[in-house]
Amino acid sequence: MTTYISREHNDHIRLTNDSGADLAQYAASVIGELAVVADEAIVGDAIGPFAVETALEVQSDDLVTGELTFGTPNQIVYWSPDDLAFSDTETVGYYEWGQLKEVKDANGVIVITKFFRAVLITS
Repeated sequence: MTTYISREHNDHIRLTNDSGADLAQYAASVIGELAVVADEAIVGDAIGPFAVETALEVQSDDLVTGELTFGTPNQIVYWSPDDLAFSDTETVGYYEWGQLKEVKDANGVIVITKFFRAVLITS
């Protein structure tokens, strides 16, 4: 049997948006088990392009209310599928989505180094 590489660069791939939400361009989410960023607006259940690159630097001010200290460099950053926002609090139902590269600035913006795989917090 021979194995062939169908794509050499898999930093952006087309996936079905099964997140349960319509996603705006550059929205962070989880598709299957992948931490992703939408390359364009993608409605629910539609196929569209997503950035899946490991260590992609992502800036965001979409933070879960009451869970937004983000003051410790290298801490795990969690993704809340209910709030469509990031949290600094490990919570059942959230995903480990990345690692904090830069703490929250005066404008409420954090910089995250994105993981490839999103890990669901189950307990």
